[in-house]
Amino acid sequence: MSKVETSSEDMRKDRDRFVAFAFSAADAFVELDGKQKVRYATGAIKSLTGKDEKTLIGRNFLDLILLEDRPIMVAGCDLAAKQGRCGPLRLHLKHNSGKPMRLEVRGTYLPINGGGLFLSLNRGRANSAGVTKLMDTTGFADAAYQAIKASSQGDRPAVMTMLDLEGLSAVMERMGAGDATNLMSDINAYIQARAVGGETAGSLGKDKFGVVHDPDVDIPQLGQTIIDRVLQADPEGEGIKLHTASIDLGDETLSDFDDAKALLYTLNKFSEGRGQFTINDLQQGSKSLLDETRAKILSFKNMITAGDFQPHYQPIVGLSSRDVHHYEALARFGGKTEESPFELLSFAEEAGIIMDFDLAMCGRVMQFLETIKAQKRELCIAVNLSGRSLETPIFLNKLIQLLGNFSPPRSWLQFEITESSTIHDLETTNNFLCALRELGHAVGLDDFGSGSAAFQYLRALEVDFVKIDGAYVREAQASDKGKAFMRSIVSLCIDLKIETVGEMVEDEESATFLYETGVNFAQGYLFGRPTKDIAGWRPNESRPIAAAS
Repeated sequence: MSKVETSSEDMRKDRDRFVAFAFSAADAFVELDGKQKVRYATGAIKSLTGKDEKTLIGRNFLDLILLEDRPIMVAGCDLAAKQGRCGPLRLHLKHNSGKPMRLEVRGTYLPINGGGLFLSLNRGRANSAGVTKLMDTTGFADAAYQAIKASSQGDRPAVMTMLDLEGLSAVMERMGAGDATNLMSDINAYIQARAVGGETAGSLGKDKFGVVHDPDVDIPQLGQTIIDRVLQADPEGEGIKLHTASIDLGDETLSDFDDAKALLYTLNKFSEGRGQFTINDLQQGSKSLLDETRAKILSFKNMITAGDFQPHYQPIVGLSSRDVHHYEALARFGGKTEESPFELLSFAEEAGIIMDFDLAMCGRVMQFLETIKAQKRELCIAVNLSGRSLETPIFLNKLIQLLGNFSPPRSWLQFEITESSTIHDLETTNNFLCALRELGHAVGLDDFGSGSAAFQYLRALEVDFVKIDGAYVREAQASDKGKAFMRSIVSLCIDLKIETVGEMVEDEESATFLYETGVNFAQGYLFGRPTKDIAGWRPNESRPIAAAS
């Protein structure tokens, strides 16, 4: 071959390499052949490994990695060969200085130069921004469901494995902030490296994780890698206990939309660790649990479709006048007028089907207000919306469409955002609330003060009123400290021009306390119980509170 031909071939290879490398910014680049041997290296490779480019050519890249991290690189290479890319992988390279170099590695497989894996290498960082991010429970459940569909169609077999790293939080509490961040980033990366597409891995709550992976992934090896890494990092050398459970997502009984919701509910139950539900239950009883959840979802949907629920209305009164300001619509199911549907609605939230009920309840209340308008009467009713519904993009569109046919004044219909489901995306939620307020509907936060996120919500969300949780109202009356906190809440709301409502007011003592604290409105049995028919409703006889002289 002539020098000109050789030069032309080398230039073409270099061009191909740099086209591949141009897609990412990195400290160094390495090209591997099919046997993980280095055939090209450039950039700050010497500062990372202590070896120059020429010395690295022909060496197996795995030899440069710490022994305990090699399984991650092997899994990454396999993933890239199957799906085109891998990473980010968190690894430690050997270094001539004797101190391992922490790296983030991303890889792309391209069929050029006979096929090869092109790696971008970046120095690892010990800060929160450097932590490999995994999906949340909802995102992971959706990814698992997509894997179910692909597997049932014969496109790709997949397995879902849940990991409970018992004691991980305790270990991290014993570590410095930087070291704890590095540990969590490594664990996330270990799990993500085994995931289908390098993405289908989730962080499901305290010390709990999930990964959708190929059937041939060595989960015991993954577990041992994590155990070893945590033990090495633990200042007290205690480490963790690892529990795993795997479910074959190719099971033909997992197929439809309700199965996806059942899976989400199952994952939520696992991640929150309520009751005695453990990873062993998931392993041993996943089929029965999914069957049970599937049946409950179907029953709930049928209840909504059949309209087997009834709004009951409880008055909210002005504390200074005792006049009814508006009513809250509360759901009752199956003719059970006194029984709270809390457990049923909590299940609907956790299973991801609360949106259907929220829309149905809004529709029922809107129909009622249409009849009030036809009778030439006036009435204002507040309807509850779950935080889960607000984070569902399709919900806003459906609700706006529903409101498009609402003819009474917009001020007749208010919305209360329940905190029984934690709101994750505050920006999206606030945009939602602003859209409702622009239409003319007042919006408030329900159960304010019952959770640590209350003030965060108040800061991030534009609302017209807050309802102070009844348990908080009772606690506030029991101590000087409680009274001080209540006054601070009310004072803050006054400054923000947000009205306040006290809940679960059952006696005059509570009503007087709230009034003297500056709360605007109150709701509770003192003023009236929830009732189906408010056409001839009259408030309980109770004396107005005289204004302070």
